[in-house]
Amino acid sequence: MGRVSLCSEDVDPLVWTPVPGIAVDTLFLLVIQALAIILVSNLFHSLLRRYNQPNAISQILAGMVVGGMGLRNAIVHIDVDNVEDMYNGYIAATRILYMFLVGLETDIASLRSTARRCVAFTYATVAASLLLAAIVSSGMYGSMMHSPVRTPEMLAATLMVALTNTSSLSVARIADDLKLTVTENGRLLVSAAIGTNIICVIGDGVLRSTRMARENSMDVSQGFVALTGVGLALWLVRPTVTRVNQRNVGQHHVRRRDLAFMISAIWIVGNFPQKLGFDGLPTSFALGLVFPREGPAARSVADALVPPVNGLLVPFYFATIGMRMNFNTMSGAIILPGVLMMLLGLVGKAIGAAVASAYLNIPLCDALRFSVLLNVKGHVDTMNMQFAKSEGVWAEQALYAMIIGNLASTLVAGPAAAVFVRKEKEAYAMTHQALESLREEAELRMMTCSHSAHSMPALLSLVELMVMEPDKQPAVQVVHLFEGGHKRAAAAAAAASSTTPYLPPIIDEYDAGREAINDMNTVVDLYLRSTGIAFQQIDVVGSSASRDVDAVCRCAGEARAALLLLPCYREQRYDGKMACRLEERRELNVGVLAKAPCTVGLLMDRPYRSSGASFQVPTSVDTSTSTLLHPCSDRAVRHVIAAVFLGGADDREAVSVASRLAENPNIGLTVFRFVKLSTYDTVTSSTSRAASSAAGGGLSRPFNDAEVDERFMWRFYENYAATEMAMYVEKVVESPADVVETLDAMAGMFSLVIVGRGGRQPKELLIGLDEWAEAGRELGAVAEILASNTSMEMGSVLIMQQHRVLVQVPR
Repeated sequence: MGRVSLCSEDVDPLVWTPVPGIAVDTLFLLVIQALAIILVSNLFHSLLRRYNQPNAISQILAGMVVGGMGLRNAIVHIDVDNVEDMYNGYIAATRILYMFLVGLETDIASLRSTARRCVAFTYATVAASLLLAAIVSSGMYGSMMHSPVRTPEMLAATLMVALTNTSSLSVARIADDLKLTVTENGRLLVSAAIGTNIICVIGDGVLRSTRMARENSMDVSQGFVALTGVGLALWLVRPTVTRVNQRNVGQHHVRRRDLAFMISAIWIVGNFPQKLGFDGLPTSFALGLVFPREGPAARSVADALVPPVNGLLVPFYFATIGMRMNFNTMSGAIILPGVLMMLLGLVGKAIGAAVASAYLNIPLCDALRFSVLLNVKGHVDTMNMQFAKSEGVWAEQALYAMIIGNLASTLVAGPAAAVFVRKEKEAYAMTHQALESLREEAELRMMTCSHSAHSMPALLSLVELMVMEPDKQPAVQVVHLFEGGHKRAAAAAAAASSTTPYLPPIIDEYDAGREAINDMNTVVDLYLRSTGIAFQQIDVVGSSASRDVDAVCRCAGEARAALLLLPCYREQRYDGKMACRLEERRELNVGVLAKAPCTVGLLMDRPYRSSGASFQVPTSVDTSTSTLLHPCSDRAVRHVIAAVFLGGADDREAVSVASRLAENPNIGLTVFRFVKLSTYDTVTSSTSRAASSAAGGGLSRPFNDAEVDERFMWRFYENYAATEMAMYVEKVVESPADVVETLDAMAGMFSLVIVGRGGRQPKELLIGLDEWAEAGRELGAVAEILASNTSMEMGSVLIMQQHRVLVQVPR
């Protein structure tokens, strides 16, 4: 084997002495390389992150700088062909572990919902790239960088794989850095990259199998051995991990020997195909997909692998892409073909993306940005290029050109990703994130937030009742604000001067909230296992109320949530009265209502309600036999709920949430609409007036608030009340006492009452309720009346505030 192919300069034979394995001084130089790359990449990223550039771009540039400094050429103790060969095992480990984490963190329900679009987009871009490569290869036969090519068929096949391939690791890393995986377009991009990469891996396997068949016919059977072994391993994942979870029930992390066993198994299964001559990337990704998310096993594996993989392995992986550059070998005869190869790959992807955009109704500009990101190349290209060189498909200069083309395609993806991020953020910020305006076929992204596991069951039970098809529901994020070490230290200092027991010293923030985190893990795992809905727990150290508000709103924005649910600061006492226990909880509610980027729901839970079970356990494990009658039919339901409508955006959002709940067969819904006696027509009901208004003209002028309310209630009547999915009741009121009396009468009738926060309701219905409005200025007059009812029969209250889009002046 040759000594160095990417380094043109010679090395003194007295200095270079090949030794088996990695010598101590070589390992020392590798550590120096890693430290230099991390330092330089952090310096670059501190500048580039202002322009929404992903970490990968900074790490590639750092690799180019470190390689240009001569640190790469200083490692001369190993007989290598190029830098990629020298780090071959390292790169294989990075790809296996990172793609396993990608599979583990993949939102399967969201991926399933975009499967059709993903398959169409992937097939279009792959077919266009393959066709373009086949056409180009016919003109390149006979001379590949001034070197004769052995066979035109082998050149065409190799070039087709090289131009078509997409580095799924690079695209997934870029999408993860820029928080794109929660958007529909981001998932489409990552899924298309993984699908394209797998297709190219299969193509590369076919090429290698062809060579093995030519050398030894028995080697072809290794492919079947690899498929059989991988299939058996994937089949054993769930029962094995379930057994590990059972051995560590109630723990945040599994025992060390169980963790070592799982990581070893992941490593062995991922490397098994590579030992037989095939790529292990599809295996590691599939292993992450089938790995059970519930229980301490998934948390332990993720917590053990994420820091070293994201902190060391992935940065060094991208740095090796930059270290391939050898400025001493640069010339026009290499740079121009490299740029040409990059442009050919980009053109093929762009043609396919344009065709797919017409079929999938994607804007052409968005599809072209996707094509730039799908042109990022990766490790499969390197294996393909080495195979082509060994088979005499092209010369060494062509290998250099391909390396430059791959590097250029990855660097070009940075600006495209920045534009992608900006468009997605603008689309989310300027879109009305409200259930009222949500399309029927659109996915509902939800997020919950709580300080303790005590209030989380009610929120998760409400989420469960809103989800009709768990296998299509995007993952619901559970933000857990637990007390950190600074709060516990303050409590310990206060305890030292009182008669309360002394608290033990705090080691760190995580240890301070270990018990709270374990309690939250137990609740989340129970609902994940019982409901089939994917919940993702995010533990955040609680700080001041203002910082907690910023953290919650930031998480909601990153998750692109349309609905944010959190417990109300008022909690039920044993005597039935609702009281504020902690002022910080009230400040958190008020701050989130003011700054949330989506619709907010505050759940005022009454767990001690005597006339029926509250929302405390999943429906599938609820052992209570008590049932109620649906208000429109005689069928039995578990919960009878009500929605109150006076008018305005918040009340429309309350009815929208209630309508979604009404689609659950376990829910019976009644909507109460309050109408002022002086404006009520005893002959024509409001729904009939809305119908005549909708049937008439007036579409050329904007609707006022009253007309919007009428049209909204008419749609509700047509879709739910007329089909007996819900009951619609109009309550005629003349004085404030009528409103209070009607609301108080709901005690014992409904387990949940959904109301709007208010502030945008008709003023004529709020006359005389000033006392209630002042007392409940954070929640609204209607919610305050319901909260002030101390009856043990009164049900829980959900207060809704619809998202308000802030109009921005275009620059």
